[in-house]
Amino acid sequence: MKSSSSLIILTLTALLIAADSVCAQESPGVAGARIGAGTDITGGVAYGAQLDYTLFQNPNAFELGFALFGGTFEEDSDNGFNEYHEETTVVVFAAIANYLFRYSPESEGPYFVAGAGVGAVSVEWEESSATDTSLGTALPGGGSKQSEDGTTSGLILNFGIGTRLNDSFDLRLQVPTFFISAGDQRDSAVVPTVTATLGIKFG
Repeated sequence: MKSSSSLIILTLTALLIAADSVCAQESPGVAGARIGAGTDITGGVAYGAQLDYTLFQNPNAFELGFALFGGTFEEDSDNGFNEYHEETTVVVFAAIANYLFRYSPESEGPYFVAGAGVGAVSVEWEESSATDTSLGTALPGGGSKQSEDGTTSGLILNFGIGTRLNDSFDLRLQVPTFFISAGDQRDSAVVPTVTATLGIKFG
């Protein structure tokens, strides 16, 4: 988790330096929004929405926004003696910064995304086993479960590719990966997701 955190902090620093450069040039900007859905590597459901402001610096752009991400993810595992099932539901509210390569008001077509963010993460986590009775709460028919609900912090690393359809709309396929801090009973988690989003610019 430390190496992941360091990578995201370095990415955020680079993005802030780029933003300062863009703002210093008094680049034109435009407000926008995004909405989309996707999945994670376990086949869980993920969704996202974003309000943002984009500063243009031809041929690239810098996007600052507030994003809402959510999803439910499941994982099965065993330790050689017992089998376990974990289900995690997360809702992330984050500030995110993306650098958009080859994204300008004058051009349509493909562009590339690299970004990072920080946010608050609401987590509902449950682990259950039909054979292990040591987790805490007994289950009907045998086995046990343990759970934890709460709010923690998280980091986001985001990469993607998109295409501008016209001056107002674009499509984007991105891979936001969440680095979620550990709780009292659960370990820290890395949750890679894939989402397809539709964006609109209001200017």
